[in-house]
Formats: sequence, structure tokens, C-alpha cells
Amino acid sequence: KVFDEAQMNHLMSRLLKQVRDYMAWREWQSDAPTVQLHLTRALRRSGLESQFERSWEDTHSMLEKLPYRDEHYHYLSHLLYRERYEQRGLGRRNNEVPFEIISRHSETAFRLNQLRLQCSVAAMKSVNQRKEDRDQASMAALPEAEPTVKLYELLLAALNDNEAESDFFAARELLTKHWRLFRENEQRDIYLAAINFCIRRINSGKREFMREAFDLYRIGLENRSLFENGVLSRFTYKNAVTSGLFLREFEWVRQFLDEYKSFLPARERHPAYCYNLAVYYFRLPDYDEAMTLLREADFGDDVMTNLDARSMLLRIYFERGYFDALDSWLDSFQAYLRRHKDIGYQQENYANLLRFVRSIIKESPLTASTKLRLRTAVEEAKNVAEKGWLLEQL
Repeated sequence: KVFDEAQMNHLMSRLLKQVRDYMAWREWQSDAPTVQLHLTRALRRSGLESQFERSWEDTHSMLEKLPYRDEHYHYLSHLLYRERYEQRGLGRRNNEVPFEIISRHSETAFRLNQLRLQCSVAAMKSVNQRKEDRDQASMAALPEAEPTVKLYELLLAALNDNEAESDFFAARELLTKHWRLFRENEQRDIYLAAINFCIRRINSGKREFMREAFDLYRIGLENRSLFENGVLSRFTYKNAVTSGLFLREFEWVRQFLDEYKSFLPARERHPAYCYNLAVYYFRLPDYDEAMTLLREADFGDDVMTNLDARSMLLRIYFERGYFDALDSWLDSFQAYLRRHKDIGYQQENYANLLRFVRSIIKESPLTASTKLRLRTAVEEAKNVAEKGWLLEQL
């Protein structure tokens, strides 16, 4: 048969529609309570009252057996009781309609959704909201909030006010008790929002919150809340290592690196493991092991990891006095920055790092006056990578 491009395009279009329909059906089928709820609705609309009653009870039992009490649970419960309302309304048995239950589930589902979105927005902000914004958010609270709602309200209050440590600790206590009431993806969002608050306190000088962040990472890893579909993000992997090393939890970090390696995305697993293991040895310090890993690992097009790895090697060469290797490495580092001009303020940060290292090498051995001049220049520079380390060398 002669090839007909128009016919082939039509066939491919129909095939694509079938694939999309299948993907939607498969997603729908993955949520058993939703499927059961649709069956209950279909039976009501078909006028099959006795079958409806059995299906309604089955759906209700399925929902109550769920460990979650999140937005999805309350939303489905609201819809299920609406089916009861529709079914009893047909028989004009309005005295049996569960209006209070419908209202409670509806309001709770809406409030949880609202709070989750507000927490997500607040976690991404680098400055506090105004006080009236916080007051307005708290006014919408349900009279007798469920622990899920209360947790979100406290977390939102903490995220909107970096000084609200009491709200954070109350939210953390509720999270410890009730994390199972949320589904996997929502558990992760809540843990990361709580960690975000800790990071803000650390950045404001409250270094003791590194312990709080580390504990959240540790617990969130143990109960799998920080996973997504059984996979651990390389960013979470790295941040857990960073917090552990800051607290000198070397034994935990070393065990964590091997134990959780297999949960990393397959394509990122080896470079992420090598990089973080190198950081571990660098912080011990065991520079020989760190150098071996950093030289042999290929971090691909991950610019930030490449910058971190190059900075570590720069520091090792400098502190070991490998100045010939350092001179060559500075040229290589400079060339890398020229090839990656789309990294925003990091371009200036690392360019200044290289500039100051070259100045130290050029003017060595440093006199007291030269040290003072260079130290002042580093302190006054706004954007410098490894600023603390540079000041230590001066």
C-alpha cells in the first residue's frame, strides 16, 4: 500500500489520544477511594438504592481506614457525604441529611489546601511578611482545628515571622506526633518548610538551629517523609550531609552516605555519592582521599557541584603548598567561569575568590602590612566565595 502521510498523521493522533486516555485512567485507578466514590455516585444516579447503600458504606469504611487525615481525605469525605445528601434529598428525608459533617469536611479540606499553599509561598520568601498578613492568616482558623490544620497554622506563623520560635517548636511537636496523617508528597513539603525556618534562623546568627535542621533531616529520612516515590533528591542528600558535618556527626554522615546512596536517581547516583564523600573526607580532614575523589569524579553539567568541587581542590592545593598545581588549577577555574556566564552572582563570587588567592600567592611571603591590606579588601568585598576561609589565611 502506498504511504499516505495524512492518514499516518491521523492514525498517530488517535494513538496519542489513546495513550493519554490510558495515562489518565491509570492515574485515576491508583486512588482506590476515588474509584469507589465514582461507583457510589453512578449507583445513585442509576437509582439502585440498595447497591448504593452498600457501596456508600464500603467507600466510607475505605476512607476511615486510611492513615491520612489530609486535604484529600477531607475532600473525598465531603463528596461522599454529598452523595448521601443527594440520595436522601431525592426521598425528601432532609431530617437525615448530615449538613454539619458535610460542612466540617468541606471547610477543613479548603483550609488545609489554603494553608499548604501559604506555607509554600512563605517558605520561598527571604523576608518576613507584614504583621497584618500573619494576623489575617490566623483569623481564618477553624474553631476546633484538627492537628493537621493546627500544624499548618503554626508552621505558617513561624515562616512568616523568623522570630516565632515557639510556633516552630509547637509545629515540630505536632509533626513528630502526626506526620502519618499526611501523604508522602505532603510530608516532604512540611519537613522541608520546617527545615527552611531553621535555615533562616541559622542565617540570622542562631547557629543552634543547625541541630534542629539536622534532626529534621534525620527523622525525615528514617520515616521516608523526605522521599518522593521512593527516590531521594540529590539536594536533600547533600543538605543532610552538610548539616551532619557542621555538627561533626562524622560517624552518622559516613553511614548515611552508603546507606542512602541506592535511593538517589540512577543517573545522579555516582557523581552525587562521590561529591558528598569527598566533602566528608575534606571536612575530616583527609585531603588525600578528598583529592582522589574530586579528581576522578565527573560532575557533568551540574555547575554548582563543579564550582564546589573546584573550590575544595583550590583550598587543598593552597593549604598543602602545591603552588605549581594551584597555579594551573586557577587558570582552569578561570576558564570554567568564562564558559559558564549564566550563573548570576556566583560568577562574581568565584571570580573574586580567584583574584584574592592570586594576590596572596603573588605577594607571599606576606608582611603584616600586606596581610592587613588584603584582609581589609576581602572584608569589604560584598561577593566572595569562601570568604571565611580567605580571612583565615590572612
